[in-house]
Amino acid sequence: MIILHGDNQITSRDHFLSAKHAAIKQGLNIVDLSGDSLQIGQLIQAVESKSLFGPANAVFIENLLSSRPSAAKKELIKYIEKNQAESIIIWESKDVSSQLKTIDPKLTTKYDLPKHIFAFLDNPTVSTLHLALGTAPVEQIFASLCTRLHKVLLGQGHFTRQFSNSQLAILNSQLLDIDYKLKTGSLPYDLTAALELWLVKIDK
Repeated sequence: MIILHGDNQITSRDHFLSAKHAAIKQGLNIVDLSGDSLQIGQLIQAVESKSLFGPANAVFIENLLSSRPSAAKKELIKYIEKNQAESIIIWESKDVSSQLKTIDPKLTTKYDLPKHIFAFLDNPTVSTLHLALGTAPVEQIFASLCTRLHKVLLGQGHFTRQFSNSQLAILNSQLLDIDYKLKTGSLPYDLTAALELWLVKIDK
């Protein structure tokens, strides 16, 4: 079993896809499962079904540990804890270190964001953005900023600079607007310029 997790989603995702590509080259049968809807019977069948003549299974699961708490999730985690030697590769879109205490550390890899991205997320300014752009794609920085602002709104994160709740709501709305226009192709400039303009506005 391998568990890939951490705030650096792009790097961890690349390694997850590389592991899947390697499994395909080895002739393994790929089984893709979603942790959000996975049931214990599906997991057992995927892991334990052995064919006498066909290829063995390589089970790839996305966002199991970061899914909502439930009895089904507890059962799934209990199963993977007992089957750490099996060909199971789990990708998580965030840091799930707190849930890995019963997993062999050699089987887990955490991918942290570069320090300049953390500096930007703590104190979003044009200058910290430019430093962050030297270490990661603008799409990753934007996604991390949206995640941080969402956590701040939920009381689970913070900015060094203080904002009122009404200001945070406005900032969130502005980022959602940028995201919508980006996805619909209606953003009149590239994402870097959009972030720079957004940062200039919040500094006023």
